[in-house]
Formats: sequence, C-alpha cells, structure tokens
Amino acid sequence: MFYGWLRGLHLVMLDAMKLPMPFCAALLLLCARLLPAETVVNVAANGSAKFKSVQEAIMSVPMGTRENPVVIRIAPGNYHELVYIQREKRFFKLIGDNATNTVLAFNLYAGITNAEGKPIGTFKTPATTIDADDFSAENITFANDAGPVGQALAIRVDGDRASFRHCRFLGWQDTVLINRGRQYFENCYVEGHVDFIFGAATAWFERCEIHALRDGYLTAASTPVDVPFGYVFNRCKITGEDGVQTYLGRPWRQFASVTYLNCEMSDVVRPEGWNDWKKPHETIRYAEFDSTGAGASPTNRADWAKQLSLEDAKKYTVEKVLGGNDGWNPTIPPLDANIAATKYDIEYGETNGEKLLLDAHVPAGDGKFPVVLIVHGGGWMGGDKETDIVPVFAPVATNFVWFTINYRLAPTNRWPACFDDVQTAIRWVKAHAAEYKGDPKRIALLGYSAGGQLVTLAGTHPCKPNFFFQLLGLGKKTDTTVQAVAAFAPPTDLVADNERRGGLSISMRNLFNCDSTNLTDNVRAVLKKNSPLTYVKPGLPPFLLINGSADKTVPIGQTENFLKALKAANVDATLITIPEGQHRISDWKKFTPDWQEQLVNWLNEKLAAK
Repeated sequence: MFYGWLRGLHLVMLDAMKLPMPFCAALLLLCARLLPAETVVNVAANGSAKFKSVQEAIMSVPMGTRENPVVIRIAPGNYHELVYIQREKRFFKLIGDNATNTVLAFNLYAGITNAEGKPIGTFKTPATTIDADDFSAENITFANDAGPVGQALAIRVDGDRASFRHCRFLGWQDTVLINRGRQYFENCYVEGHVDFIFGAATAWFERCEIHALRDGYLTAASTPVDVPFGYVFNRCKITGEDGVQTYLGRPWRQFASVTYLNCEMSDVVRPEGWNDWKKPHETIRYAEFDSTGAGASPTNRADWAKQLSLEDAKKYTVEKVLGGNDGWNPTIPPLDANIAATKYDIEYGETNGEKLLLDAHVPAGDGKFPVVLIVHGGGWMGGDKETDIVPVFAPVATNFVWFTINYRLAPTNRWPACFDDVQTAIRWVKAHAAEYKGDPKRIALLGYSAGGQLVTLAGTHPCKPNFFFQLLGLGKKTDTTVQAVAAFAPPTDLVADNERRGGLSISMRNLFNCDSTNLTDNVRAVLKKNSPLTYVKPGLPPFLLINGSADKTVPIGQTENFLKALKAANVDATLITIPEGQHRISDWKKFTPDWQEQLVNWLNEKLAAK
C-alpha cells in the first residue's frame, strides 16, 4: 500500500515540476517525513517469513542509522548458526518473541582443531559476535551449547553502546565476552561456571540474574588502568545450583574493576567473596554495597576489597558509568515497545509507594485470545515474574495472551500482602485484557509452588459481587472470579503441610510473622484460614493440578487430597502426575515429555470461546 501511494506521489511530482520551487520543496519535505522510520526484516525458522536464517537476514541490509535503524524480528525457534554483525552494520536491533523460545546457538569450543590440526582457541568460539556499534537485542537467548568442554563463548561484543534487555546468555566457561566499549544489560539471565562474564569493557547490569552452574568465578574483568569503571551489578541476584561455591570475581588483568550494588546473593557466594588470581591487591578495584542474602558476608570478605559507604555508592549511576564523552544513557529511551511482542514492567497497582509490575506477552494475530495470569513460586519470599513458569510455558503458549506478575514478598511484607496483590492483578487483567488482544471473559490462573497456593486460594475464595449487585451490573471493579485455575505443586493444606514438617517452616514464619515453629491453636487457625482446601465448595471453576510423584517439598498426597475434595464438591478437577518428578518443574519433561502439551490442551478446552 505504501509503495503504491509512493508511485502515485511520483506522478504528482512530475506535474509539480511546473509549480513554483517553494511548493516543490515543501512537497519533497512531506515525502521525507512520510518515509518509513525503520527497516524491518522478518525471520522465521519454519519458513513463514522471507528469511529462515538470522545471518541471511542480517546480510540482506547494509547498515542502519540512528534515524532509520534496522530491526530484525525473529520468530520463535532454535536458530543453530553462527551470527556475526560486522563493524559497518551500525544501529541493528534483534527482537525476539521471548527469550525462552527464541534461541541463537552454536557449539564451537576452544579445543576444536582447525585445518592445520591446531586448537582454534577461545576467541574463535563465539556463537554470536557483535562488532558494530549501537547494537541492541531484546527477548533472545544467546547460547553456546557445546557443554562443559572448556572455553566456549555464547557471545562476544566488541561494539560500543550495545544494550540487551530480557535476554538470556547460556554457556559454561567464558559465556559472555564483553571485550571493549560500553554495554548495558537489563533484566537478563547469565549462566556459567568459570569466568563467564569477562573482558575489558565497561558494563552495567541492571536487575539481572547471574547463575553459577559449578564451582568457579562469576567474572574475570580486564579493565584498563585508565578506565574508571569496569562491571557494575545493580539490584541483581546471584544464584546457583545446589552445593555450588563461587567467587564474585577474579582479575584477568591487574586493574580489574567490578562492583556489586544492592545485590541479593545466595549461599553459592563464598564468604571471602573475591579471588586475587595472584595479582597485586593495591591495583584490583573490587567493591560491594548493601549486599543481602546468605551469600552477603561483609565481615568475612577479602580485606583488600572495599565495602562502599552510602555516599560512595551514590557515585555509581548509569549516566556516570556509561556516559563517556558522548553522554550515552541506554535507559532513555528503551527499545521500541511497538516492535516487541512483549511489554515489560507495566504497573498494575501501587501500595505504600511500591509499584506492582507485570509483563504482558501478546501473540501475533487479531485476537480475542484466551488469557493466562501467571504467579511465580519462591516460597513467598523470592522469585520473579520471568522465572520458573515462564521457561516451561512460553514455548507452548502461542495462542494465549499471558501476564506474569511480581508481588510483595515476605518477610518485608507479611500476609495477606501477596494474596492482595494477586487479587489486584486479577482485577487489572479483567479491566485491561482487551487492550492486549485478550478476552476478559476467558481468564485462567497459573501458579507454581507458593504461586500455586496463591492461585488456588484465589480460585476457591474469590471476591464476587452478590446476587443483587450482579443484577444491577455493579461490583465489577471488585470481582476476582476466573474461568479456570491450573497449579503446579501447590500447597493447598497449610495445616497438614506444617504438621508433616514437625512445625512451622521458615517460609510460614516469615509469611505470617510468627516467632516460633510451634503449631499453636491460633497458628493452626491462621493456616486453615489461608488454605485453599478450606474453601472448596460447589460452583468453583475447573482446576488442573500437576505434581511430581517424588516431590518432597509438596508431596503428591496433599494434592490428591485437594483433588478428592474438589471432586466431592462436583468441581471439574484433573490431576496430572509426573512419575518420579520432583519439585523442579524444569525437569518434568524428562519423565513426562508431553506434560506441557497436556497443560495447553486443558487450557484450550476450558477457555474455549462460547
């Protein structure tokens, strides 16, 4: 349509040659303003777009500009290829559907031999290489899937002013090489075990998760002596596999600079924190401020690393760390939300000055789509809206609008804060689903573990306007009824669950503000009042329960008792048992390969348009 219009305008311009020059100039200016603001190239592994290969799409366009960037839109799929954005291709954006289902990967590693029979070495292993300046990516996984075979880079970045949002970086040793320039990472996930963030660049990591797969070192910075900042991790989470012990960093070069600000550190972080790699202590620039969690141990940290004061910590800002000579600030503006299929950090409520945020995942097509509201797990004390459920749901959720929420966590916020937030989110989704191509009359809740307790409680104990209010069309703003509830390993009987444990668990003590483990009559009453089992009655929406038979955190017997109660009340209820499955849902596919498809089939059936 646009090019047909442009051809017509060309004919007008031929006639315009007979008109006065100022008029022609104005017409030319109008044409320039109506030209496309960007170049968009589509890629789909299944052949539904012009290109099946990401690299072919990149090579089809010479370069972008600030005013006319090149946007490579990548449909869900696994793209097993080497990706290279050469130096000349500035202002390129790679936009995926979701990091869990849009994967760029390759499997070179340092020990592979070349034509001469010699190892190729670390620096020829990147699955993706970014040589150009002004690059950005969103909703993509960058992976090296060679496995634990030594140095194997998922990505190498040599360009300046590169930004990554909602991306995952998967590998083992040397996962991410940020070799030069300045980079910004926001809401990203990086995993590995040895030196898996390394290089000489200046980089800011905002609200990222850094996950250690084995004993090792998170970072190996080689910051030059004349560069004031190396890596800054702000409001990040340091996690790892069970039993892992890792260092926050070791200096690849003697002036290495790494700082952790306001980070939550699990017990995978060694008490001493840092390793000097036999470099002189007086030149290494390692620092922390206000670390929290089991891995925060300021009194046991290496005495040559700094604990910053509040005044010193305030000197670290994105503008100061990344500004350079050109004043680069990657937080303004963010990547174009109109390009992405996902919109992040939408405010669904506010309480006591704290904003409640959710992410909206919208499929292609006209809608109206069925809606799923996801509530993460984490023992009511941890977790995040893009973790646990999202990696297993995103690959199969192609026909749903789905929202993932953050909610207030214990012990900072006691019960019923988290449940209030879930109810607030339900009301928000009912009011706004149509804006995201969703059908507000077809909503399912989906929760895992603690999130499972919250959604099953919301499903069994909703806020519902009384009969007379319904007749008058009132009460819609308080209504939290939904059409279906699905829960993975949900604690539905808090009394029995804590009796099984021999007393109140740490989670329960933090959630309900109890001083001891004793199951007094008052404590039992509180637990019963907030157990979904208490509110089972006829007329509830359909329930799908999924539980591993070997789950020790939420034993399947508890879920089976909840199922019996639902069926006794003539509620439509289904249980999918994962044989030998434990509490970690990411492992369930090993035992029941089609469990995700069973979930989607159930959702499609219960949320079918009527």
